[in-house]
Amino acid sequence: MKKLVAVVLASAMVLSMAACGNSGSGSTQAAAPAQTQAAAPAQTQAAAPAAAPAETKAAEAAPAAAEGTDTLKVIQNFDPQTFEPGNNDEQGYNRMMVQIYDTLFRFDENGELQPWLAESYEWDDELHLRLHLREGVKFSDGSDFTAEDVVWTITRAIDEALPNAKYNIIDRDECSVVDDHTCILGLKYACGTMPNHLANDQCAIGCKAAFERSGDWLDPNGAVVGTGPYKLVEYVPGDIVRLTANEYCWIPDQPKTKNVDVRIVTSMESAATEAKTLQYDLVYGANTREFEQIDALDGVHMEYGQTAKTIYLLINMKHAPMDNVKVREAFARAINVPMTVKLAYGVVAAPAEAFIVPTIGGANKETYRKYFGEGQDIEAAKALLAEAGYPNGVDLEITVESQDTQRCDMAEAMQAQVLDAGINLSVNKMESAPMREYIGAGEHMMCLYGFTANTMEADGFLSQLQPGSGALARIGYERQEFFDRYKEGCAMPELSDRVVVWEECLEMLMEDYAAIPLNHVMLGAAVKDDLKGFWWAKDYEEFYYGYMYKE
Repeated sequence: MKKLVAVVLASAMVLSMAACGNSGSGSTQAAAPAQTQAAAPAQTQAAAPAAAPAETKAAEAAPAAAEGTDTLKVIQNFDPQTFEPGNNDEQGYNRMMVQIYDTLFRFDENGELQPWLAESYEWDDELHLRLHLREGVKFSDGSDFTAEDVVWTITRAIDEALPNAKYNIIDRDECSVVDDHTCILGLKYACGTMPNHLANDQCAIGCKAAFERSGDWLDPNGAVVGTGPYKLVEYVPGDIVRLTANEYCWIPDQPKTKNVDVRIVTSMESAATEAKTLQYDLVYGANTREFEQIDALDGVHMEYGQTAKTIYLLINMKHAPMDNVKVREAFARAINVPMTVKLAYGVVAAPAEAFIVPTIGGANKETYRKYFGEGQDIEAAKALLAEAGYPNGVDLEITVESQDTQRCDMAEAMQAQVLDAGINLSVNKMESAPMREYIGAGEHMMCLYGFTANTMEADGFLSQLQPGSGALARIGYERQEFFDRYKEGCAMPELSDRVVVWEECLEMLMEDYAAIPLNHVMLGAAVKDDLKGFWWAKDYEEFYYGYMYKE
C-alpha cells in the first residue's frame, strides 16, 4: 500500500496574513495526525482547500478591549531565568517561551498535529525531511523569518548541547537551507513521527540575525526575538515577566489582549492564596489540595486538563544498591501508589494505570498490571531484599525538588510506607537547578520526575531515554535491546505496527524496574470567570495567552 507521509497536511487552513498589523496573503496546509504520517521516499504534498485550524476556534473573536481589559494578570510557578529557546526541558519554562516563539508544527486543542511555521513537508528519503515554510512571516523586530533561522536554531542547539531530546534524532551535518522558505533536516535514523517531535516547545525557532547582533537572551532588544504573538518588554528575575503584543504577529486575530504581566510565585501555597484574592486573571501552580476551595469561590473557577505526562519514581540503575533488580522490585512492592498519589494530588489525583497515560499509543494496562498490579506487599518486599543480600534492611535515598509540594508529599508518604519492609528512606530535598546537576551527574539513587509522551505516542517518552539524551542519566539504563527496538519502531510507517514496538519497549523498562509510574498528571488552573479563550494543550501542558481575552 502506498505510504502517504507527505499527504496534504489535513485540516488545512487559510490564514489571512493581515493579522496583527501585518499585511499580505498566504494559503496554508495543516499537518495530518501522526497516525497517517510515515517515513517514505520522495512523496510530495498537493495543495488543498484550507480551513481554520482547530485551535483558532477555541475562542470566538474577542470584542474590542474595554478599559482595564488590555492586560492579562497571570501567576505562574516557574522563573525562566533565560529566554533562550530550548534551554530547559521543564514545562514551566517552555510555557513562557511559546508566547514569544513559534514551533514548526503544533498540536491543537484536540491533540491533533497542525502546521505552524512549517506549512507542509515531504520525505526525500527515510532520513531527509524537507520542510516548506510559511511565507510572509516576520520576527517581532520586523525582519523576515527564513529557512536560515530554522537550520541555525537546530544546529546551534545541538552544538551547544541544549537539553532537547528531540534534536538527538537530527544529524546536524545533514541539515541544509534550500531557499528562503525550504530547508532539509537530516536524521540519524528513520523517524516517521519527526514532525510530531518538532511540535515540542523545546523546538521553538529563534532569530539568527538578532542573536548575532546581541547574543543576550535576557535583553528585550537583544536576542529575545520570535514570531509568536508576544514580545518581551521587561524581566525582573524572581518577580515578573512583562509581555506586549508583537505587531508583526502572523496568526489571525492574535493576540486578543495587548499586554500580559506574569508574576512568578514559586510557592504553591502562596499561589493558592493569590488565586483566592481574585486579583489575577489566571493562576497556575496553586497547591492541588486547595483546588476545591478555589473552585467554590464566586468569580473564579478551576480549568482542568488531562496531559500526556506521568510522574515516575526514577531509579538510578548505576548507583548501588539500586543496581540490583531485586532491590528495585522490593521498593516497588513496599509502596502504596494509589494512597500516595491521592494524598499528594487530591482532586486531580490519577494513580497510574499504565506505564504511560492510557490514551497514548503504546500504553497497555494489562502489561502494567503484570508488574505493578499486586500493589503494596510488605512481605514480598522483605523477601526480595533478603534475596538481594539485605535481610536486615537497607538504607536508600530519594531526591525531590524542594518547592514541589506534591512530590515532597509523595516522597514523605513513601518514606513512611517502606519502613515496615526494612527500608530506611532518606528524603533529599533540593532546589531545582542544583537538583538537575545532582541527577545529571548520576549521584542520586532515586528521584521523582515527570516524562511527557509529547508526540501523542509512546515514542515521545521513549525518545528521551535514548543515548545522547541527558534524561537517560536519570535511570542509567543500558539495555541495548531497548535502544535497538526503539529505532526499529521509529522506522515503521504504520501506527499499528509502531504501537506493538512501543509496548515491547515499555515492558522492558517495567521488567527491569527502571522506573515506577505514579501519577498520570491532571492539571488545574484558577481562571477568572470573565477570562475567555483558555484551553490546555494535551501534548506539553501549554496554554496560549494569544487566545485569551477578558469580557
